[in-house]
Amino acid sequence: MGLPAGKTSVEKLAEKNGVQFYRIKSDKFKTTRIDLFFMDNLERDRASGNALLPSILKRGCASYPSVTEFERKLEELYGADIDGGSLKKGETQLISFHMSHISDRYTLGNEKLFDECSQLLMCILEKPLIEENGFKKSVFAKERDNLIDYIRSRVNNKMRFSMTRCIEEMCKGEPYAISEVGSEADALLLTPQNTLELYREMIQTYPAYVYISGEVDDISIQNFIDNFISMGRGNIKSLKTSPVQKNVSEVKRIDESMDVNQGKLCLGFRTQVDACSPDYYPLVVYNGILGGDTHSKLFQNVREKASLAYYAQSILEKYKGLMIILSGIEAENRGKAEEIILKQVEEMKNGNISKEEIEATKKALETGMKSMQDSQGSIVDFFMSQHLTNCTEDFDSQAEKFKSVSMDDVVRIAQNVQLDTVYFLKPNEKASGEGNE
Repeated sequence: MGLPAGKTSVEKLAEKNGVQFYRIKSDKFKTTRIDLFFMDNLERDRASGNALLPSILKRGCASYPSVTEFERKLEELYGADIDGGSLKKGETQLISFHMSHISDRYTLGNEKLFDECSQLLMCILEKPLIEENGFKKSVFAKERDNLIDYIRSRVNNKMRFSMTRCIEEMCKGEPYAISEVGSEADALLLTPQNTLELYREMIQTYPAYVYISGEVDDISIQNFIDNFISMGRGNIKSLKTSPVQKNVSEVKRIDESMDVNQGKLCLGFRTQVDACSPDYYPLVVYNGILGGDTHSKLFQNVREKASLAYYAQSILEKYKGLMIILSGIEAENRGKAEEIILKQVEEMKNGNISKEEIEATKKALETGMKSMQDSQGSIVDFFMSQHLTNCTEDFDSQAEKFKSVSMDDVVRIAQNVQLDTVYFLKPNEKASGEGNE
């Protein structure tokens, strides 16, 4: 019996050796995926090494020792894809691997693509390219250089850079200040040998989540689970929780200058709300009203009415209980822009919220929940985030929770939102305005 039309659900299949296996059920997709996440505590001396591992592993394995051979094999499998990367959710670093291929029903002879593709994924995880008790030197050198280039390039996106700097200052001394790819200095300390040691630690001790989505028969799934990473897993690492409660005794103010035309003003707030708290739902509505969309107070008052900002928005970091307000402004408008932004925050605390604002926000959230289910990757991210925070809501029940948020709920949440850090990236005297935003 199939799912109701448009219904998306998740089923836990098994748990063994610190690995949890889930099957995502949806009737919308023509591709089959495996999404695998290894979890580690976000730590400065490990972040760069963890981030480098997917880049090295996806370059090939013992059965396909060159990039050309590996890519040719993927092409033979109807253009299958294997990729990976690093991200952080709160103070947990996720090392991710993704495998996808077209559903078997679209192949010429109904081949069992899942079996072959999952074996290829296991090949890169269990039989990486190794020489002299380290990763293959040529692969390691190229991928470490790529990682360092990426770390250096982040400054080119000034909006993202200013938000990162705001968070680094706001969370100084907390693991969340660490980037999901670490730092250039730490990346330079990596060698083929110590990175291989970290890989073995990941494979053997990091807790992991596996999500299988798309059309796969039960026998193939069971075989995959039975044969998943046979390399002596044990002593599974425990993950620390990301504390969200922090009282702000004094607001930090940081000004930095750079060769930019447009100033970047970032305000960091502590919401004091845990991702799995009932208060999370009014917090999301609060954020939507304040700066989540074109109907929001920030967009309307800072950008449209006062014409002070090229953009003005607020975003949540649900796992760490943070809210960041971002705006791009002319440097001379900094004081006025900050004043209007903080006035909107006060308006929320005072309950100066219209029925139209709250209804528009709820409608936007409902639309967002529906559109999220049109992407396999977004569905995986939703359920993985729920499991990571031990939340039980699915798409439908979460959508209902958003609908049930009242005006009083939003105002109550507003009372506890505290300004922590004000960061301003301002133009220096040499700003030329050529490609520097």
